Amino acid sequence: MRRIVLLWLVSGAAALAETHAIVNARIVPVTSAPIEKGTVVLRDGRIAAVGAKVAVPKEAKKIEAAGLSVYPGMVDAYTTLGLAEIPSVRGSMDTTEIGAFNPQAHAWIAVNPHSEMIRTARVNGITTALVAPSGGRIAGSAAAINLFGNYPNEMLLRPQVGVVMNIPSSRQRGGRSMLELLVPGTPEGGEARGERTAEELAKLKEYLREAKAYSDMKARLEKSGGSLGAARDAGLEAMVPVIRGERVVIVPADHWRDIKAAVELAQEFGLRIVIAGGADAWKIAPYLKEKNVPVLYGAVHSLPRLPEDPYDAYYAAPEVLRRAGVRFALVTGGGGQGGGAAADVRNLPYKAAMAAAYGLEKEDALKAVTLWPAELMGVADKVGSIEAGKLANLLVIRGDPLDVRSEVKYVFVEGKLVPLESRNTEMFERFGQ
Repeated sequence: MRRIVLLWLVSGAAALAETHAIVNARIVPVTSAPIEKGTVVLRDGRIAAVGAKVAVPKEAKKIEAAGLSVYPGMVDAYTTLGLAEIPSVRGSMDTTEIGAFNPQAHAWIAVNPHSEMIRTARVNGITTALVAPSGGRIAGSAAAINLFGNYPNEMLLRPQVGVVMNIPSSRQRGGRSMLELLVPGTPEGGEARGERTAEELAKLKEYLREAKAYSDMKARLEKSGGSLGAARDAGLEAMVPVIRGERVVIVPADHWRDIKAAVELAQEFGLRIVIAGGADAWKIAPYLKEKNVPVLYGAVHSLPRLPEDPYDAYYAAPEVLRRAGVRFALVTGGGGQGGGAAADVRNLPYKAAMAAAYGLEKEDALKAVTLWPAELMGVADKVGSIEAGKLANLLVIRGDPLDVRSEVKYVFVEGKLVPLESRNTEMFERFGQ
């Protein structure tokens, strides 16, 4: 038995140490000019070398990539991947905890590594994602994961990127109710919603004040060499780095008034905030720049919310944000969508393509789904560009990743060659004839 275990460990180590060399490829590092004919060497899960004159190690498995391009794997910075599968099947949905305040909940623990949605996204070149919980006022901690592994801990990049906080809104998502349309001012109408919003906001502020008091008490005890002991509270403990500004709060919001209200709330309590969704962020871009608030913009494929909005308002919004100097990334979730439909993650490159078609420079559109989301997630030292020392999350493609007609040839996650099969490809092969 001992011999079998030893052999298994040796074979596992050999698989981990496997070296690949992608040669004669056009390499797009994102952080520097493209290399028209170069080599990328992958060793021990990382990029060992990249350049026009890189020696190929003898032990490397060589991939001839003439006519192909190498890009960094794409990053979707707001999703429910691995948490949500089939909305109509309750057992496949694990996005929400019971209760209003759950900052101690960790999204990555609930990720299903074998989700069909993960396979589908990965095959289209998305290799990293932020997995965000939803529901309640404080939903829990969002985590950065790589989209390959047998267990959640094998996929983990950063367990606590930020705490998701849902601010109360007097604007009914999905439009006004039929009763409100027929009888304005009824209990289900705007006035009643406004009262409920004020009550919910008061509860949220009270919780934040309690979290601040807890953080201050802990700081005093730490300074004197004491500890909380039995007074330790798991939820408030998870809020300490948020209150201290060491971790961001991620607030899903679409309407510009809700976005502004979220920023004002964050300022009141000294919180670092990131807006997710941000459909109307283009309307208050100078304000967001002034307050230094980043946006995980998820509305590129949306239709106008108001009759007076230009038809292309959301297509062109990324360029509006860029011109204003607002830090942003393109995502598939956020805002009124919560974490977003997991099935939509595969469309991330086409959101970038739409933004590029409506004003955003193509180089910036590519950064908006690679480097910029990695920076906002705090994992740019690991993913988001092709640089020596970073994790080998790579996409090898014939054509442009932002073009639906292009053909993905290889995908690497942490240096491992990922199978290019998904339920979509399996169904096509079964029924395509």
